[in-house]
Amino acid sequence: MFFLQKTKCWFVVMLLTIIGYCLSGTAIAATENSAVTTESTGELSTPVWSLNGFGTVGFSHSNEKSADFVFDNLQPKGSGYNRDLNPDIDTRLGIQVTANLNPQWSAVLQIVSEYRWDNSYTPFVNWANIRYAVSPDLSVRFGRIALASYMASSSRKVGYSNPWIRPSAEVYRLLVLTNSDGVDISYRQHFQDVTNNLTLLYGKKTVVNTRGAHIHSSDVWGVFDTLEYGPSSLHMAYQERHVDNQSPPLGKFMSVGVSYDPGQWLINAEAVRVVNYDARSVKAIRAAWNVSAAYRLGRWTPFVSLSELRPLSDTGVAPLAQKTIAAGVRWDLMRNLDFKLQADHIRLGQGSPGTLQNLQPDFQRGGRVNVLSAAIDFVF
Repeated sequence: MFFLQKTKCWFVVMLLTIIGYCLSGTAIAATENSAVTTESTGELSTPVWSLNGFGTVGFSHSNEKSADFVFDNLQPKGSGYNRDLNPDIDTRLGIQVTANLNPQWSAVLQIVSEYRWDNSYTPFVNWANIRYAVSPDLSVRFGRIALASYMASSSRKVGYSNPWIRPSAEVYRLLVLTNSDGVDISYRQHFQDVTNNLTLLYGKKTVVNTRGAHIHSSDVWGVFDTLEYGPSSLHMAYQERHVDNQSPPLGKFMSVGVSYDPGQWLINAEAVRVVNYDARSVKAIRAAWNVSAAYRLGRWTPFVSLSELRPLSDTGVAPLAQKTIAAGVRWDLMRNLDFKLQADHIRLGQGSPGTLQNLQPDFQRGGRVNVLSAAIDFVF
């Protein structure tokens, strides 16, 4: 317990230090494999080495006291039953080092500290890969690579890059894998004003759940495609994996998302479908969707979001089903620093606990839950 408390204290000190740095200097948002060469000349970008970072200090409150609100099922405790005001759901710190060695070779290392399965903030390697550009439009990466399963896969942990505090839990919790140890190949095509980027990936990944069990996913392969035209983009993904705690050991994931961001306002829509089996060979099919919109008014950006998670098969147990209406506002305090407020109203499906965890004996399934969250995001 002392170690966990000490780890959280270290994390808070680091966050305050980084915020102080943001207030005194300029910053750059951290995204994977940031530009290695200039598109116009193909010459090496400077500097050769760069250090970037991002972070969020967040708090959330839930009015449901007989269960915990969490973002994903790898967070052991949340807001509600365990803590009335919880800083763990959205708080994180990330550091990224990028090396642009020459126009062909580059490398990236990203380390993240956030609330984990063992109730600690122990830092872990989120990305660590080497990239070789065969040509300006064809590249290969080796190492730990972000899975482009969703539209916001590479920026989901960078709160400053999004109007809302967190993406839709209904959609983004359906795939526990966020990265893979392996290789991917990306090919970019240009058709006048249209750009298409196609990526093929193969790898493996081990995830530790909140019970301390190691879940091994092997033969992870996926096809990801992003089509961009001006302020519009279309993203599609399909992937499969072998999971050692399923029978048969097969998991499937499909998603499609569209985004339109002309500048003053933006709208996103995303839908996913997953297929899994449990140890008893029971097939579970789930689907989820989300529509989000935001409008920029100077330093203020109000936003609204609608989401739904529903089962498509009968597993013989209480289904994971819920709908969420979220609304809030982002206030850009200064460059590289923002403050956000967000309210979520969750309607649990009939007889369902939804995505809530740590259910207590007096918990009422199929009810309503309200969550209020506040966060400060920064990049450097």
